[in-house]
Amino acid sequence: MVRRLLPVLTGVLLLLAAPASAQRADFDSEVVARDAEAAFRAFMEAWAYDQHWRMWEMGTEDSQARIGQNEFANRLRLKGIKPAAGKQVEAIEVYPQSARRVEMDVRFTLENPRDSTSESFSGTISAWKEGAAWKFNLGQFLRLVNTW
Repeated sequence: MVRRLLPVLTGVLLLLAAPASAQRADFDSEVVARDAEAAFRAFMEAWAYDQHWRMWEMGTEDSQARIGQNEFANRLRLKGIKPAAGKQVEAIEVYPQSARRVEMDVRFTLENPRDSTSESFSGTISAWKEGAAWKFNLGQFLRLVNTW
């Protein structure tokens, strides 16, 4: 009787252990989060200094193919807003989805130099690792900022 139950019990134990091993990440989520956050802060700093060309270079290849560098820069300039000095990023939570993709909940202050108004702004943005660098979807970013 015990011999007949042994394969069944072994199978049950393997099934119970499988979800735990499947949930283990095959990447260091802390390193992924730290690197992606640093890339987003650099992206926002470029915006604060009107370095739209640098922001465009931090875009994914796919989003660069969809929107040219001049169009991207013009759309940001026409909006007339940028991060408030010293407040490029107020808060950021990075949620690694894999070693090459993250979702970020971000909060930053935007200012409109034309009328001297500023307002805290929150949203979600995705980043993908292309090669050795974290890149952002430029279209998603423009849609995010256009809600302000």
